[in-house]
Amino acid sequence: MFYNPIEQLVLMQFSAGPPFGGAMQVYEGLFNTPFIGQNGSATPNPFDGILSPKRGDIIDWSGFRPLLLYGDFQPNMRTQYSVQYNVSFSRELAKDTVLQIGYVGSQGHRLLATHDLNYGIAQTCLGLNAIWQNRGDGNPLLTGPGGDPVSGCGPYGEDSSYFVQPGTVIPTGGLYLPYGPNGPTILPAGTVVGPNGITLVGTRRYSSPACDPITGTGCPTDGIPVFSSIFAQDTVGNSSYNSLQVLLEKRFSRGLQLQAAYTWSKSIDDSSSFESILNPLDPRANRALSLFDTRHRFVLNYDWQLPVPRMKGFANVLFNGWSASGIVTAQSGFPMRISSSEDMELQGSNGFEFPGQPNLVGTFHTQDPRTHDGYYFDPSLFTTADPGTFGNVPRTICCGPGMFNIDMAFAKTTGIGEKAKAEFRIEVFNLLNHTQFYNPEGNFSAGPDFGRVKQARDPRLLQAALKFHF
Repeated sequence: MFYNPIEQLVLMQFSAGPPFGGAMQVYEGLFNTPFIGQNGSATPNPFDGILSPKRGDIIDWSGFRPLLLYGDFQPNMRTQYSVQYNVSFSRELAKDTVLQIGYVGSQGHRLLATHDLNYGIAQTCLGLNAIWQNRGDGNPLLTGPGGDPVSGCGPYGEDSSYFVQPGTVIPTGGLYLPYGPNGPTILPAGTVVGPNGITLVGTRRYSSPACDPITGTGCPTDGIPVFSSIFAQDTVGNSSYNSLQVLLEKRFSRGLQLQAAYTWSKSIDDSSSFESILNPLDPRANRALSLFDTRHRFVLNYDWQLPVPRMKGFANVLFNGWSASGIVTAQSGFPMRISSSEDMELQGSNGFEFPGQPNLVGTFHTQDPRTHDGYYFDPSLFTTADPGTFGNVPRTICCGPGMFNIDMAFAKTTGIGEKAKAEFRIEVFNLLNHTQFYNPEGNFSAGPDFGRVKQARDPRLLQAALKFHF
């Protein structure tokens, strides 16, 4: 069993978190007036001073609006740990050759992963959108903080302000109010909105904690919510690795040393690093192949002193002392991360990535990018997810381009007198000059680049060296 502390990067993020620092996102400001938008709207400036609160002090968080918190330390953090186990069998095939077969596995528990504590409530957004769609005679039943009509609620609208006009009849499905003096409530279908209307400044659970949507009391008048996303990096992830490992090793004798290893494995996890964001409604939905999963991997390395008969004179200098060595690597491809930045899940959780994916509408298959305009898979197999859903594609899908690579080196050692020698060496990387692609673009929101391979490993490279030993 191995235990691991929390990464220093996670702890460092607290230095910029309110009330000890400022962490916010400002859009469309000018360089010399970053808190004044190009349309004249003002955003609160959190950098007027740093607070030094004592334990138990009440802090006015509205001065830091809109708060966007990264890496918040959870009250019940637990130590990360992994359990590793293996069993192997060895058999001597000859006095210098051994065959070893083994099973190697591990289970990771309480691993660090990111999830949003203050994600947008899709039910609220869909209810607001239904009100806008039922406007009937064209009356703006839904307006913003300045009274301007709002064309419904949709992606990236989690931190916007919405006002439902008095007298509006709540349509089928009702309207979910994510906060209020009595906590979240639901206005059932058929409810007639009262004379104060309904004020929502943000659609998140903690967008405006002091706001009463029914009366408008305590709601920010400028339409800027108090809290945006609150990203918690918490010890909630798990992983599983199982493998069959075969090793054939020939120790150096008769001028030859050789080692061949094959691994057949599978790695599954909820997140392959703490930068992967979990589905906050169902973290288990993120469970898929690890980004670093390699189903098959074969590696052969050797060093062979060429058996050239001993010669005399210049022929000895020219032909003796040669050796060849190299590494042959063949492995299957890594899983591809399929993601979407369209925010169709209506949560507005844009941390290191969005939690949503697109929909897969056909049978997934890969193709040769050299004959398909650079596309490793057909992007038309994917479509935008329905509003309020995460899409049906797994977090990762198998598998990207594999790799087959040969590196070789040829060396010539020549003695110079009794105490010195010279070594000439030529090394060739990617001997066959195979094109070896990296994974294609997996972000559905990348437009025409989605599914396209944009990078490849190095082509054939040669280098030579001369070394003197004395």
